[in-house]
Amino acid sequence: MRPSQLLLLFSTLALGSPFIRAPAAAYEITLQPPSTKPSALDNLATALATLQDRFFSLTTGTYPSGIDWTRAVTGTLLAASTTSLSLHKSHRALADHYLSHIISFFYGQDDASLKTQAFDDILWVVLQWLEAIKTLDARVATFPPSSWTGAEWRAPFAQRALEFYTLAETGWDTLLCGGGMVWNPRLEPYKNAVTNELFVAASISMFLYHPTHNRTHLANAMAGHRWLAKSGMQNTHGLYTDGFHVSRLRAPPEAGEKHCDVRNEMVYTYNQGVLLSGLRGLAEATGERVYLEEGFALVDAVRSSEGAVGEIVRAGVLTEKCDPAGRCSQDGQTFKAVWMHHFTRFCEPMLAGAAVAEWHAHECAEYREWMLVNAEAAWGTRDEAGVVGSWWGARGQAPRETVMDVGAVDYRNEGQVGGETVKGDLNDRGRGRTVESHTGGLAALRAVLEVVG
Repeated sequence: MRPSQLLLLFSTLALGSPFIRAPAAAYEITLQPPSTKPSALDNLATALATLQDRFFSLTTGTYPSGIDWTRAVTGTLLAASTTSLSLHKSHRALADHYLSHIISFFYGQDDASLKTQAFDDILWVVLQWLEAIKTLDARVATFPPSSWTGAEWRAPFAQRALEFYTLAETGWDTLLCGGGMVWNPRLEPYKNAVTNELFVAASISMFLYHPTHNRTHLANAMAGHRWLAKSGMQNTHGLYTDGFHVSRLRAPPEAGEKHCDVRNEMVYTYNQGVLLSGLRGLAEATGERVYLEEGFALVDAVRSSEGAVGEIVRAGVLTEKCDPAGRCSQDGQTFKAVWMHHFTRFCEPMLAGAAVAEWHAHECAEYREWMLVNAEAAWGTRDEAGVVGSWWGARGQAPRETVMDVGAVDYRNEGQVGGETVKGDLNDRGRGRTVESHTGGLAALRAVLEVVG
């Protein structure tokens, strides 16, 4: 075998029922010569290989160092990246390999535990398996008829998505704040941005991608969006804050309606991202351009946030508030990956009317240079093992604490300690480089491939 080729051997793989039977054959993928600058596709394949080789256990079907919701997000990115590889003939054998990992994850996911968790945790699982359905559909649509597509897994993936969505629907509450999703049914009511954005995104994705195409899911998405748009959850710069508490929660019924009136001013990147795929889906389902206009306004609010209230961009690079001090939790290290993934979905080429598609493509093209800047920054944080760090903008910077906005409580990263650097590497502080930090780099590279091209 020549050095410029990669030989992948697949043997029969059986994982329960239904089972896949991968061809017992050798596949060759011709790679670029070493002297050639890697393409966006090559970089994505490299980042995905690092993720799966270092952090995924094929034996247990999970990411052992993750937690349930970050594993679901990582599984979503695995599926999305597998789709990207599947659409390039040179990488289809590699895509087959990673589809086997998706199937392994189906069995390894602790679905029983997840069903008892908060509604946002449940909704991440819905999006994960809908993304996997999209992977299968893309392969069916583009592969030759005799090829293995994995289509036999569509029904099990769809069943899991439906089971979790049905649980999530019970989180819609009209007793407080005139509607909206409650974050956790076992804690004091808190109506936060991410759970409500997830409900919009998951509902419209169920309508578009689940085999039932249930119009109730479309209605849920529209109702969820209406409530969120009127909730007052955005700050003066147009960024979504974390959420609302209810000050008069224990007031007697005769005191009147209980409103969401105590807002946590904390701004996270992922709260600006999840809604983007929901808005994109609503535009597809209804043909209404207004949803896309809202999405572009939100992306612009993120990009222009440097120096503004809720700042999440520094030196042109997406930056979580916990990044500069090195005190991001597993949650915080995952947030930028979420933003990049949903931004990529928002800017996928439209299949709607020609005028809308052309306008949408033109608007998304305005972000190409910014995506390249972010992806280059993220990719530049790799260590010797190829793992991406959490603070993309660390190069040339000094560690520092973030000045919080008035009224902001960073409960997602509470108690995290930055610690000392190792050989001056700011991304070695705190939790260091992890499966969560690496997913951010993977998502940024995929944004370059799919949006920049």
